[in-house]
Amino acid sequence: MTGLELRGIGKAFGQTTVLHKVDLAVRPGEFLALLGPSGCGKSTLMRIVAGIEAPDHGQVLIGGSELTQAHPAARNVAMVFQNYALYPHLTAAQNIAVPLAMRRLSAWQRMPLLGGLLPGARAIRRAIAQDVARVAEPLGLAHLLARKPAQLSGGQRQRVALARAVVRDPSVFLLDEPLSNLDAALRSSTRREIVEIHRRTGAATLYVTHDQAEALTMADRVAVMLAGRILQCGTPREVYEQPADIRVARFLGDPAINLLQAEAGEDGMVRLEGRTTGLRTRQRGPLTLGLRPEALQVAAQGWPARVEAREYLGEAQLLHTRIGPQPIILRVPPGLAEAPLLHLCFDPREALLFGADGARVPALEVQHA
Repeated sequence: MTGLELRGIGKAFGQTTVLHKVDLAVRPGEFLALLGPSGCGKSTLMRIVAGIEAPDHGQVLIGGSELTQAHPAARNVAMVFQNYALYPHLTAAQNIAVPLAMRRLSAWQRMPLLGGLLPGARAIRRAIAQDVARVAEPLGLAHLLARKPAQLSGGQRQRVALARAVVRDPSVFLLDEPLSNLDAALRSSTRREIVEIHRRTGAATLYVTHDQAEALTMADRVAVMLAGRILQCGTPREVYEQPADIRVARFLGDPAINLLQAEAGEDGMVRLEGRTTGLRTRQRGPLTLGLRPEALQVAAQGWPARVEAREYLGEAQLLHTRIGPQPIILRVPPGLAEAPLLHLCFDPREALLFGADGARVPALEVQHA
């Protein structure tokens, strides 16, 4: 099986540097999501892997071979674009067959009329048609192969684009925001289809997205990219529950993590609005305390909080409160906590601490506050 490795990839457009010495590895058979906001350099990195863009410095290795300057056709990389990139004048079957036709047929054999009369062309085309049918069946496209893109829904066009990538049996599978043009219901079902395709093919897969739900639910590992740098790479649980940097903590989560001003005294105990949190650290002075909305509970005792707004979500509600001058959001069951004044508490083991430089600060011990 083949893996992908990027070493020190840098890229600038004019005076603007979009990639800062990026190191990243996708293991053989792994599904890795590259997660970040629009404009952070994700798609540029993807295009460098595919050979569409050339890096200013650094190396691209596929299967251990250095292919930084290699032509895209020499990389055996399949890419699915955000806009599907289907040929409007070709049927679904013909679109899926394009990479096979380019690989197996000569330029003369690909000619519309004359090509079919050349020796061996018909046998090759029959084999291509069989491969197209084999890939189309599990994606639910068998009955749509004769249709052109304009006759297909957005979800069907996306599956055709996926089938076209899969049919060539790539060493590395690249997907650039492939679900961004689909509605919520189609995104959910297509996520499962993509994961199943990955499991069947076993190809190293690099999946670019700005949608954290896609990254966290689909990937074996998630690489969080901001401003052209990889800030953290780990399992979905690691990057969500143990962010290495306050920027990672802030980017992941909906609603966003609560970041509160706290203080570590000379005894190392961390206090929030004058009350101990149950956290202790070697660092002294101001800290940022991170609390996910789901980590907070309404209790009989704790930090007094004023409720300023409520958002009903069906299975839950969000309470917008304030502890002293600091805003804080918590997620609770609907109907709970109707009073305007509440007391909040949290398990210190679910709290995160960050220093002035944004780096994670380890807690030496925790106890219930």
